[in-house]
Amino acid sequence: LGAAVMDDILGLLMLSIVSSIIVSGSINLLNILVTVILAILFIGGVLFLGPYLLRFTIRLLCKLDLVEAKMFTSYLFVMVLAWLANLVGLATIIGAFTAGLILNDTFFRHCRIPKEEYNVSIKSLIMPLEVILVPIFFVLMGIQVKLEAFFDSQVLIMAAGLLVAAIAGKLACGLGVRQKVNRLAIGLGMMPRGEVGLIFAAIGKSLGVINDALFSAVVLTVIVTTLLSPPLLKLALRSKRD
Repeated sequence: LGAAVMDDILGLLMLSIVSSIIVSGSINLLNILVTVILAILFIGGVLFLGPYLLRFTIRLLCKLDLVEAKMFTSYLFVMVLAWLANLVGLATIIGAFTAGLILNDTFFRHCRIPKEEYNVSIKSLIMPLEVILVPIFFVLMGIQVKLEAFFDSQVLIMAAGLLVAAIAGKLACGLGVRQKVNRLAIGLGMMPRGEVGLIFAAIGKSLGVINDALFSAVVLTVIVTTLLSPPLLKLALRSKRD
């Protein structure tokens, strides 16, 4: 899990770099360095100061006896960090992702929440939003994909290259762990590109970096890696037990 989080953080840094290059219109090493430093400072600063800000916000809302304190605070925290990320010139996903790293039910232990909400987790509270927004997200991604592109040899070649890179790269990551750990399982667990890959592709397409063919290739890679990973991971874990 920690390796997957670091993988996403590095991906977010790359997204910030590419976005800054597109916005500036040229490859400027100084701008790239500033963007990287800004992203690192933002993520590091939020991870350090975020818990204090969250606790302070929770205290204020608890004093107001807000019934849906957990849900409102969590939603507000995510939106504020996404807005701050955009304010400093970073992608909003960076702020939202960092908020997700911080949010935890333990922050609400001392809050005067109604008894029926004590055992209600943040995840269960935002589930209704997830049920509504996640399908919309995938619909929007699907709308941008042209089905005929999957029959284009150029798209298939690009998808094959991305697929090889995605699988080989993640399997290689497993080599860096201790020998007692199932290296193959770690590599396979990191293999799916999922919704984060789709978000990166969508942002790249909106910036004009990715054309329709490459976007379709990325989507195809996401689909294949997402479908392959669970059964292969199950086999890897089963063989390790045997």
